[in-house]
Amino acid sequence: MSIVAERSLRCLGRGFDVSCDFRPEYCRGKERLVMINEEEKRELAVPGFGVFKDVSVDIKCDKGDRIRYQSDVLGFNQMSELFNHRNSMAGKIPSGLFNYMFDFGGSTWADDASRTKCLAMDGYFINLFELRIERRKLALDDHVIKAVPSTWDPSAIARFIENYGTHVIVGLSVGGLDVIYVKQGRSSTLSSSELKQHLDKLGDQLFTGTCALPPLHGKSKEHKLKVPEAFNVFDPNNRVVEGITPVSCKDVST
Repeated sequence: MSIVAERSLRCLGRGFDVSCDFRPEYCRGKERLVMINEEEKRELAVPGFGVFKDVSVDIKCDKGDRIRYQSDVLGFNQMSELFNHRNSMAGKIPSGLFNYMFDFGGSTWADDASRTKCLAMDGYFINLFELRIERRKLALDDHVIKAVPSTWDPSAIARFIENYGTHVIVGLSVGGLDVIYVKQGRSSTLSSSELKQHLDKLGDQLFTGTCALPPLHGKSKEHKLKVPEAFNVFDPNNRVVEGITPVSCKDVST
């Protein structure tokens, strides 16, 4: 377990490409891209993971939390902006994480947006601990500044991003998540309120077990709504392996 915390500490201050995977193994650069106080060090207690020596005084740690987050039913740009905001980034241009979670190609996001009616999510986010660089003024290290292309050169810029990324990791959370992501295509006839209703019921069943879903291909007693195939994840014909019910990713198209 200590390896996880040690790797997380090493990730702080390194770069990542916002258009690609965010996970620690995809960090860019072999060392930190920003300058922090490496002269003053101390022991840092990481809840549940022990105490780590020789950690910069600029690095802080907080205990994590566990929350269930339920989004509204949003348009493509709104959901992309929400994802960016949750990752402390500005704008609505889709990130690699957004594309991966909603199964978008990512090459032409305008086309992805035109084919999408709306998006929604419901899930549990479990953070064991949070790390961050807490320094009044962050500055790039000299070796990064020297590597910045001095003229407009697409190939040189591409090499810079490959080596250093587009953003710097100044904070991160370690834990896990269990989330339902729903992508509704333009051909779907479901209203936003109907989609939200089905998603809420499925989320309650998966995460709390307090809401009984209607029978497969049946209708709810209250609303007489047929459950779309995309939300029928409790098919009794699915083979259960070692007590785990397989759940696949589906688009809402009916």
